[in-house]
Amino acid sequence: MRIIDAHVHFPLKSGLQVLIESYDKVGVEKCFMCSLPRSGQENAAVEGAMNEYPDLIKGFAYVDLDVDEAEKIESFYSRGFTGIKLITPQKSYEWEGYFAFYERIEKYKMPVILHTGIVTRGIKITEKGITSSKMRPVYLETIARSFPKIVLIGAHLGHPWCEEAAVVSFHNSNVYFDVSGAHTFYVAQTIQSRFGYDLKSSKLLFGTDSSPEEFQKNINYWQMVLPQLGFKNEDLGLFFYENASKILSGTEN
Repeated sequence: MRIIDAHVHFPLKSGLQVLIESYDKVGVEKCFMCSLPRSGQENAAVEGAMNEYPDLIKGFAYVDLDVDEAEKIESFYSRGFTGIKLITPQKSYEWEGYFAFYERIEKYKMPVILHTGIVTRGIKITEKGITSSKMRPVYLETIARSFPKIVLIGAHLGHPWCEEAAVVSFHNSNVYFDVSGAHTFYVAQTIQSRFGYDLKSSKLLFGTDSSPEEFQKNINYWQMVLPQLGFKNEDLGLFFYENASKILSGTEN
């Protein structure tokens, strides 16, 4: 089975070489490596990794919606980043003050991964003003309607607002969600209840958001669970590879 990991970060503890070796072992062909505002996982680290392994690693540059200038998108595009990563905004993602960023992201046809749902502590040095409620999946709908050529990927199926995420993806052709992270059981429950109704396999992406030592465990889990939830072989192909491949090729929307 062909696999693209649509959500991973630079491995601080194990190091890049372990990630490369682990992907080779489990058969991952490409990954979306997302920058974070943390030492060792910032844009410079991801840029170095994607330049060293351009066929495997597709870099998603972190942009601070409340600090950076929108013109920074051009810089990331010119440096070869594939997409943009957004997390911990001071206002909800749909705030019109952020539209200048989305205009440029749409202009350069860069897919954007937005953290949706509960967010871990310690993403930024100061957490004043940070709340998961500003990153609900429903806010992606406003962006999707206003910028129909942007490809939006919500992380973690918006946990704990997974049902909300499912409906948003169903009604917006340019909205996808990955299933990465630690809440796999709850995410699987939502897939069970919504698949075939308002959740389609064509709108879900496999992602790990874990250390290289956990890659095989993540793959095994979804390979075992999804067929029990109604996924056929063609659905598994979409989930593990084809949806992400179309996003990379620009033919998804």
